[in-house]
Amino acid sequence: MEVMEITKPIMEYMGAFEGCKPVVHSTESMIIRGKTYDKIKYEDMYPKLMELFEELNIKKIEKQSERARKITEDADYIFKKTEEVYDQSNGLEGIEKLKHTFEITGFDAEYAIGQIDNLAVYVVLYLDRSGFGPMFVETMVLRLEE
Repeated sequence: MEVMEITKPIMEYMGAFEGCKPVVHSTESMIIRGKTYDKIKYEDMYPKLMELFEELNIKKIEKQSERARKITEDADYIFKKTEEVYDQSNGLEGIEKLKHTFEITGFDAEYAIGQIDNLAVYVVLYLDRSGFGPMFVETMVLRLEE
């Protein structure tokens, strides 16, 4: 399966395909950001992500599992090696740090990690707690090295 085969359906499902923009785009990896005015409550964010995964047959990976840690370390390595991307992720702790940063600045944020075929999938939702503005959707898909 190709990275584009899953990023587009994810963004369409979340209502964020129109106007979305790739941040990283290659045959091996893609990060795409979009927004939707279809807002959901914080307590419905994770269930919505699980609904998305079920709809697209993406196997959920528990966030705090050893599998999630390994895939995230591999993702960090792949992006740093191939895409000249600098971010503060640095493993699962970095993802949790980014989530916390959103939360302390007034956003609700939630994410899910999954896998479909040989692709790792991360989907992040965040929106302003005040209810002002859109909900943002960020999707990262990358081919896992075998």
